Amino acid sequence: MTRRRIVFLDIDGTIIDHDGRIPASAENAIRTARSNGHIVLLSTGRSPLEVDDRLHAIGLDGEVTSAGAFVRMGEEWVVERLMPEPKARRMIAVFEELGLDYTLQGRDAVYPTPGQRERLRRLLELDGRADLAHMRRGIGRHLQDAGAAPLDRIAKAVFASDRLDAFEAVGRELGDEGFSVITGTIPHLGTAGGEVSPAGVNKGTAILLLLDRLGVDAADSIGIGDNNNDLEMLRAVGLGIAMGNGTPEAKEAADEETEAVGDDGLAKAFARHGLI
Repeated sequence: MTRRRIVFLDIDGTIIDHDGRIPASAENAIRTARSNGHIVLLSTGRSPLEVDDRLHAIGLDGEVTSAGAFVRMGEEWVVERLMPEPKARRMIAVFEELGLDYTLQGRDAVYPTPGQRERLRRLLELDGRADLAHMRRGIGRHLQDAGAAPLDRIAKAVFASDRLDAFEAVGRELGDEGFSVITGTIPHLGTAGGEVSPAGVNKGTAILLLLDRLGVDAADSIGIGDNNNDLEMLRAVGLGIAMGNGTPEAKEAADEETEAVGDDGLAKAFARHGLI
């Protein structure tokens, strides 16, 4: 019998395809792996409130959210790593100076600027992705104005712009000041955009904190992802698997590659490693 494994799954481009659908094979694989005694958690850049309710309905053991700022195991929050308030103020000042739209992520609320709200509205109307509609319902009353955000309770920010140099500009301003600036994972939010977290706060370090707390050897962990916010996860786990639709950087960081999300890549990876 295959030894018990703990599996960390990215959402966008890994469980959910680019049309916002969850392949039946992925849902069945997660359910079967858990019934076989394996532990399965999400590992996402989304805030806790933005996790698709369809994923909760599948049943999971926990989640790494906001790109490693928060970790929930069962009903207990076991990791919380917030951005120091002076850093949050500096980050917002850069966004404002550059004229960017942005969303601040907390554990209990999400704080978009008016411009970012409009971008999300247009994206929902034009793209029609099912996962965005589910995500919007999940946020619900927890959506508040950016100006009301408690800056000592912010974990991460997502920014967007139609400026072609927005990502590079933010990187120049914040990259050497104790921030991590990576490309974004929500397509079509703007011409250029990205995500900002405190340096060292990422999926990989969060996973290592959780494994230590659980007393689980990293060799027994698997991570599956497709994007550049998955790189640290793919390197930290015992077995990193990149989706066939993943970025070149994700494939380079991973130990192996599975098929694309739309070609049952998640289920095939589970099967290859005896989880199902």
